Amino acid sequence: MTVQPGPRTWPSLPQRVPEGELRTYGAGSRGGSSTVFDVFGHEDRVLYKKYAIQRSEADLDRLVRLHRELDSDSNDGAFLRRRFAWPLAVVTADDGAVSGVLVPKAEMTYRAQLSTNRVRARDFNYLLYETRAARVGVEPATVREKLVLLRLTVEAFVWLEERGLVHEDISAGNLLWSVRPEPAVLILDCDSIRPAGSTVDDPLLTTTDWTDPRVLGGEVPRPDQASVTYAVGLLTARVFGTPSWRPSATDSQDSPQEGVPAALLPVLRESVRATTPRPPLHRWLAILDEALEDTPARTRTPRTAVRTTVSEPLRQGGLSYGVKERVALAVGLVCGAVAAILLLIEML
Repeated sequence: MTVQPGPRTWPSLPQRVPEGELRTYGAGSRGGSSTVFDVFGHEDRVLYKKYAIQRSEADLDRLVRLHRELDSDSNDGAFLRRRFAWPLAVVTADDGAVSGVLVPKAEMTYRAQLSTNRVRARDFNYLLYETRAARVGVEPATVREKLVLLRLTVEAFVWLEERGLVHEDISAGNLLWSVRPEPAVLILDCDSIRPAGSTVDDPLLTTTDWTDPRVLGGEVPRPDQASVTYAVGLLTARVFGTPSWRPSATDSQDSPQEGVPAALLPVLRESVRATTPRPPLHRWLAILDEALEDTPARTRTPRTAVRTTVSEPLRQGGLSYGVKERVALAVGLVCGAVAAILLLIEML
């Protein structure tokens, strides 16, 4: 197994940064519920994520404190810096309300120099839509490279799980990847990481077509560890098969299209069931290790005809949230769909 290279120590920042003290530049990259700006200073290694929807100060403070409590020279501190674009500081407006967070800028290894002379963050959509990605100069990953990237991703989610945390907004757009010089993964939108099973104040914002049907159906109020397993199964099916594939609304044994390594199919089917139980993430790690042992280094992913349209959103019937949560979820889903369409346009 390859070892992912680690970044330098993050810039030292106070836990609170007044928005008026930030010097931003650029038009800003608009996402589902926020706009991200470059920031002058701080060794050019910090981004300002400005919120369009109010977020809970207490929940963000909890995340900022967590990384501060980890010794930067410890294994946990190094792992967090390698795998997560973790919130470094809470940004406050003149009235003291939360206006956003400061996050570390992704290393250059996670950026793709496109044939269109643009530089873009290389997220997992370049793995899903690899035919489109090849048109703009992004080299397809081998089967083995994809397996390694998936394992690095699952390993990061296991790290969170062991600390009682869950990432509520897992999607292809929130995962960056690189295979040069070594396979590496960086997880974005870490301000969506929450204590599993706890009551939090933040609105629920998720990405269209990646949300656990148990959440959409109101069976559980927020994503949990079983939701993470669902996202891993969906990610695997779409990385190796068809990017718009989704499971049946029931627990029927429908399979993703040709392309998924046979060794992954049993755990994949169990992971994308509409209901629980779903397999634990440690089982995914074991299965991925077995698949890597049997996979040659240069095997390419066999693809069926790849559709290049954005997949339709999952139906959202019977939500049982309060009014605030329903509005926030709807806004997040709509913004996620718009962001996905813009991403596909920019890849050309």
